[in-house]
Amino acid sequence: MKDGFIKKYWLPALSLALFIAGLYLVFLYVPTEAMMGIVQRIFYFHVPIAWVAFMAFFIVFIGSIMYLWKRDDRWDRLAASSAEIDWVELSFETDALTCGEAATRAYPEDFVASNEVEVEWTWNLRQAGSLPPGTAITWHWTLRDTVGAEVVTPEQSLTFTNTNIGWHQAASGALDLYWTEGDQVFADTLLAAGEAALQGLGEMTGVELSQRVQAYVFPSSEQMQANTLFAPDWSGGLAFPNHSTILLAVEPGSLSWGRQVMAHELAHVVIGAYTFSCFDRMPTWLDEGLALVAEGRDEPFAGFLLETAINEDSLLSVRSLALSFSADPDLALLAYSESESLVQFLLEAYGQDRMLQLLDEFRSGASEDRALDEVYGFDRDGLEAEWRSYIGAQPMENDEVAGAEPTRTPYPTFAPITGPLSAATTTPASIPSPSPGENDPRGATAPRSFLAVLALAGGCGLAVALALVIVVIARRTPSRPPSGRRS
Repeated sequence: MKDGFIKKYWLPALSLALFIAGLYLVFLYVPTEAMMGIVQRIFYFHVPIAWVAFMAFFIVFIGSIMYLWKRDDRWDRLAASSAEIDWVELSFETDALTCGEAATRAYPEDFVASNEVEVEWTWNLRQAGSLPPGTAITWHWTLRDTVGAEVVTPEQSLTFTNTNIGWHQAASGALDLYWTEGDQVFADTLLAAGEAALQGLGEMTGVELSQRVQAYVFPSSEQMQANTLFAPDWSGGLAFPNHSTILLAVEPGSLSWGRQVMAHELAHVVIGAYTFSCFDRMPTWLDEGLALVAEGRDEPFAGFLLETAINEDSLLSVRSLALSFSADPDLALLAYSESESLVQFLLEAYGQDRMLQLLDEFRSGASEDRALDEVYGFDRDGLEAEWRSYIGAQPMENDEVAGAEPTRTPYPTFAPITGPLSAATTTPASIPSPSPGENDPRGATAPRSFLAVLALAGGCGLAVALALVIVVIARRTPSRPPSGRRS
């Protein structure tokens, strides 16, 4: 161990000793120059620094030429030994649908320029947004040295998943199913329910699945929520349309619930991927309404809630259903019931072809009012009037909410109406890229004049401090006859 320590630190120790010896020679041994005086001592710093700099550039030049000629890695290492790596960038991306450039760039905060670097960067998903299991991640590093040479490392990849879980796997025509508890019959039943739901959704809306869907089935809501971030504690299913992935909480003995939540979450993924747009989003009432209708269930309680709201004239407005539903349980249940009724009205009154046209409008980035007007000839307020007449409700008062925009609630979508608590469709937030001025040394955010003043002040301060040190040392130096003429 002692020998290893000596081999590792002998060069730094020797360099430190020679550095101290050099300072002694410069300030205590060498006599003061006759004409320039003590200022001449700066010569002993400038010249060696210039020699080392030119020597480093010369070694890089020779090593690079020889490597290009001989293709011998020893020449490449020789060139690298004289050029510091002063800039490192990580570029990574997932297989999710995204707007603009898919790659995200990151810069290690603890990076220090050196001839050889070993860096890492931690992706904090609590800040960036959750990723579902099965997400494919690819990345590479870009390094640049002081002479401008750039190296890009080979691309690497991994699949984001919990390796501590022993997954079973099964597949059907459009689905890949992963589950932990239950036999093959359990998996086959869920796969069959998923295929039937996809077929029914296509018949209802005309939308076909664009890529395979990965379904991860957990035996309880607690285990599902523990394997993702930001899942509401009441959720029994989650959909990630941009990743074509769904998470389900289904016990092996709850296949009836499993068929229902499978259809619900698949509808979110299929419709969400089809209507993906960088300009606007589909209203929540349409997204949730299509998912509820896709379940194909006959829910008496939903009808009871709707009938009660009609009789008490307490229906929520269509405008208020455009964004996330309320966290209040009663209002959330009513919002789901109304959303299902709105979609049923549009399908029964205008047919499947119009519904597909509406989804196409949202896919093109149209706003809610523009999409409705383009397809049905009325905006949200017109839809409100038509739907209320269809269900036998009182017309909405003109001064109630017409023309007003709802306030976005910070809470997630509430659970569906019956059975085990169902799916909240959540789309993970895109991963923020640090702006060039944060970590990229190439980006300059401060005004140039401010930086110039700061640099000038720092240089002057350093010069004054160095001058004071030199004066103090010079006064303590034993007097010797100056070089040149003698008195």
